[in-house]
Amino acid sequence: MTRAALTTGALLIGLSWLGRAAAAPPDAPPPAAPIPDAPPAESAPPPPATTPPEIQTFEPADVTGPKGAEPVPVSTAPAKTAPNALPLTMDEMPVAASNNRVTLNMFGDTALALNSAGPPGLDGFLPASPNRPTFLIGDLDLLITGRAANLTAMAETALEQHGGGDVGIDLERIFVGWRGERVSVDAGRTHAELGYWNNAFHHGRWLQIPTGRPEVLKFEDEGGILPVHQVGVSGHFRAYVEGDRQIELVGSIGNGRGNFTDDVQETDETNVFKALLFRIGFKGFGARDLELGVSGLFDRIAPVAGLSSDPTAFVRPALPDQSIDEAIGNAYLAYRGVDLTVISEAFDVYHAASTRDAAGVNRWYTIDAYALGAYRIGEVSPYLMTELRRTSAEPDPFFFPDPAATTTVFLKNFYEQTAGLRWDFTTWSALKLEYRLVLLRDPSSTMHIGTIDWCFGL
Repeated sequence: MTRAALTTGALLIGLSWLGRAAAAPPDAPPPAAPIPDAPPAESAPPPPATTPPEIQTFEPADVTGPKGAEPVPVSTAPAKTAPNALPLTMDEMPVAASNNRVTLNMFGDTALALNSAGPPGLDGFLPASPNRPTFLIGDLDLLITGRAANLTAMAETALEQHGGGDVGIDLERIFVGWRGERVSVDAGRTHAELGYWNNAFHHGRWLQIPTGRPEVLKFEDEGGILPVHQVGVSGHFRAYVEGDRQIELVGSIGNGRGNFTDDVQETDETNVFKALLFRIGFKGFGARDLELGVSGLFDRIAPVAGLSSDPTAFVRPALPDQSIDEAIGNAYLAYRGVDLTVISEAFDVYHAASTRDAAGVNRWYTIDAYALGAYRIGEVSPYLMTELRRTSAEPDPFFFPDPAATTTVFLKNFYEQTAGLRWDFTTWSALKLEYRLVLLRDPSSTMHIGTIDWCFGL
């Protein structure tokens, strides 16, 4: 019995030793000898820093806007040291996107405004009754941007206040695009490449220095005379790039004007002929932040026949059933440095018809020029803007389709002077104190406008 127990114990010990031997790796090499004079572990270099999150820019506009003293949060990656890198400005709001390919931004504002006796304001952002200080709510602008590699898609929607609790929804921009190193293409509803301002500042009031756009660049439904929106295809080509200098060529083709100035044709086209647009821009020649350029558009506005219910009642009685050739020329200069901002543009809108109107005229012109200057001092940017418009003696039948009708929009000769102060008290919000003087002609009148506007962009 004792012998059997001893035998069993020896057998178990042997099996245990064999199991450990089988589990060990065969022919394991001996431990390496320590390297002479090796530095202590605590002196080893720290592990590399984690890669900062990818930055999703708001809009690839190569401009520099007013900034407050509070710095805009930017990525630690040396983006601006790369050649031809775009500056990060308030037009290009940085958003830590992580792995998100879709971002949402919103813009809005509220104001206290007072205007003197005179016609209603051009942009609808003034009290309906003069001489009554009124708190106002501006439009709410929602911008959805999606990016995946070279593919870009954007949709911008504005919720517009119409008074009495009525809110209108406008799809301002929606397009898909492809971005390359030197070539980019956009297709859909975009802001037309006319001049500088129209694509440097979009629908958020916070993006621009003054409270409103120049009158010539107002949106179509706010009394503007230009086709600032275009439905079609546009292409950009950077033909020359050397350091900070570059030459950009832009061309687009799209639907032309509708029957009225605010008729942006999205689902139909009144003419077989398409609107053609071009722009040539020069940047960095003479100064790093200086931009110069010219642009132009040619379109043929289709004739408007009589109404089906009454063939003699024309939609455009000033020039019934006649097409109008439209040519728009533009020249611009823009300097947006760290502190100084100067923007100036001139537009010439020329209309011609094969048949004379009742006044015996078949050619009309509208010339408009503006200049904006601002200088940043810490968080505050005082600014001045002036604008002048001159038109032909006889009313343009496209802008004034019915000579017998009255208009509340400043389409004829006027002079406007604006003085203001912008305070960027936070990174994404600003207060604007502004005074505007408008001198109207035909009929002659004067209008004073005072505004305190609190705007934001998030």
